[in-house]
Amino acid sequence: MNLLRSVTLSNQQGMVVEILNLGARIKSIKFPIAGINTEMTLGYLNAIDYINDDYYLGATCGRVCNRIENSQFDIGEERFYLSKNDGENCLHGGENNFSTRMWQVVRSSGTEVTLDLESPDGDQGFPGHLLVNVTYSLNDKNALEIRYTARSNKPTPINLTNHTYFSLGEKSAENLALKIDSSTMLERKENGLPSGSVLDVKNTDFDFTDFRNIGDSHQNASDELLKLMQCYDHCMVFNKVASQKNRRPNASLLSVNNKVIMNLYTDQLAVQFYSGVALGGQFKPYQGVCLEAQNYSNALNINHFPNSLLFPNVEYRKKIIYEFEGICN
Repeated sequence: MNLLRSVTLSNQQGMVVEILNLGARIKSIKFPIAGINTEMTLGYLNAIDYINDDYYLGATCGRVCNRIENSQFDIGEERFYLSKNDGENCLHGGENNFSTRMWQVVRSSGTEVTLDLESPDGDQGFPGHLLVNVTYSLNDKNALEIRYTARSNKPTPINLTNHTYFSLGEKSAENLALKIDSSTMLERKENGLPSGSVLDVKNTDFDFTDFRNIGDSHQNASDELLKLMQCYDHCMVFNKVASQKNRRPNASLLSVNNKVIMNLYTDQLAVQFYSGVALGGQFKPYQGVCLEAQNYSNALNINHFPNSLLFPNVEYRKKIIYEFEGICN
């Protein structure tokens, strides 16, 4: 059994990232603000506390992140039944999902670490023997890149994401402003699953095409389900794949008070925007915001959604980049 291990990455700009092998997770991202290294994320002070973490803080979620309705899906004529850990649904891969596992650190340096995990055939009900690899790389442009790869010996669904809660140094993430390059979203049913419909967000509570304060959006919501939830937990569809070359991020999170912006770049098709209402224990509701880049949620059970299946002899490859920048105004 692997022991709990921490790996620290740093760059020439003073940015420091701490990675844990438990859940292949981000424990900490510190970015210099006015010369002081400031915590950008929400996390436990002690690494050992992550063993009993209920919030997926900074974790790699899989095999399939988000919810799978009724904890079942079909591949061809065969039906597969999954671990139930969200009522009747399977959330983030089941009760003993990837966020609870001790991953193997296979390579590490001062700027990069690679972790591996072996998931056996039948793990949490999923078919196929899956080999998963996650690499975190930090460069001198203050960009933390996450690269996911995986291979399976049988057709199996896979949809990996990172579940970091961002605060950008604010006591409440309600103070943050958010922009998402998304004109549409997946309609959300009361059970948290998509209905299958894709909705236009223009002039709604879900229109983040320009920077919008998250707290104000909660407090002034007109959508009845959003008012009932008192929280965003919705899958937003990106307009296009982002590129650092053209400097157009998929999403941006802004702290005006701390004069820092975090840009998200990814080749995933969507992002689950979760504003953290369920946080408790050592934390407070809304203390951090998640931007979980991923494929459409419950795509396994909605035929017209992009497929999440990985087939033998094909490599799963996805990436997420969190890039931090200080701003003058």
